[in-house]
Amino acid sequence: MTHIHFLGGCKTIGSSAYLIEDDKASVLMDFGVSFGSPTPSFPKLTRPRNLSVALTHAHLDHSGGLPLLFASGSAPVYMTAITRELIRVLLKDFIRISGYYLPFEAFEMRRLFRRIKVVQYDEPVDLGNGITLTFLDAGHIPGSASIQVETDTHCFYYTGDINTIQTQMLNRAQLPEKSPDIVLLESTYALTPHDPRPQIERSFVEAVTETIEGGGSVLVPAFAVARSQEILCILAKHKVECPIFLDGMAREAARIFLRHPSVFRDYPLLRTALKKAIWIRSKRQRTNVMNEACVMVAPAGMLKGGAAAMYLRQILDDVKNAVLLVGFQIPGTPGRNLLENNVFDDGVSLQKVKARVRLFDFSSHAGQDELLGLGRSFSNAQNIFTVHGEPEACESLASTLKEKCGANASAAETGQRIEL
Repeated sequence: MTHIHFLGGCKTIGSSAYLIEDDKASVLMDFGVSFGSPTPSFPKLTRPRNLSVALTHAHLDHSGGLPLLFASGSAPVYMTAITRELIRVLLKDFIRISGYYLPFEAFEMRRLFRRIKVVQYDEPVDLGNGITLTFLDAGHIPGSASIQVETDTHCFYYTGDINTIQTQMLNRAQLPEKSPDIVLLESTYALTPHDPRPQIERSFVEAVTETIEGGGSVLVPAFAVARSQEILCILAKHKVECPIFLDGMAREAARIFLRHPSVFRDYPLLRTALKKAIWIRSKRQRTNVMNEACVMVAPAGMLKGGAAAMYLRQILDDVKNAVLLVGFQIPGTPGRNLLENNVFDDGVSLQKVKARVRLFDFSSHAGQDELLGLGRSFSNAQNIFTVHGEPEACESLASTLKEKCGANASAAETGQRIEL
């Protein structure tokens, strides 16, 4: 008998974890963290028999709980090569920042890395006991994967975080050739259509050019992994001519990217963009760099600390400058407050921001139309479960697929265990 157990990541974004079990073995897909108040939280897992773990990608809402699996046990953990390098950076930073609140430390992380097994896209991995894993390029961040799990009785397909739109850096997602019986479909932007990518790029480049020609500086707060490097690729592709700087953890992620050329749609463009950028290497540079008309790309993407927050303090008082946000701003974050109220809350004081503030939707997730298209293509599956989205998004996507496509779709609940 086969079961699927939804351990986390249902009607929420965070703590993604989905367990497939049969009489012989089990596969855990992702094991992430939720950054709720007051402390990080993790899915609850009673360790099943013959456990194997498959990680879709490096973001902590999917990977942040992996060391916890090695506090009192062990299991092989499958992922792509670049994901292995990226989680080393992200988990070390997670432990550094939140270590006091975590149920694991560097010891468990070392045990995790000893059990990682690197996989290639589209090459089936036989786990034994009649279970096969196949990783498919998800187009979300470098190394991201959707996961196909085949047992003796069922074929599962978990999209993970997926993007079916080509970007300057990555190819669109690869979809499975075999029709799955059970689909776990992410729902992050089920309520939000995305504008055409070329249109967003043109508007972004125009905003940068206008600011530079007016004698101002541009700050682009961006996520360290993928978004920062994507922005550099866009600036290079459109031949923006001004000093362009890169700072923060985005530099370490960029070094990792350069070691994995096969992952990228246009590796020469990535290499050119990173070579053109001036990498910040000293405190002195950070003090003086925003005094000239330039573009600074730096984490954190929502201005919760990091180099970007420091640069914002330098430019916020001048109307010639601009802050161009390039990712979703979660309610309650400094980035969201800046966008809605033109103030910067650094945790100590509120500062009025005179620099222009704009948001550009460079999402790395499929939008509403793309998610509906994905769901429609799987409408003959026995079950479609919507996951990884706010409650309304998960429920709306499931309802639409049921009504318009005749799919057997429902929004999964955390803790739900279904016998197939």
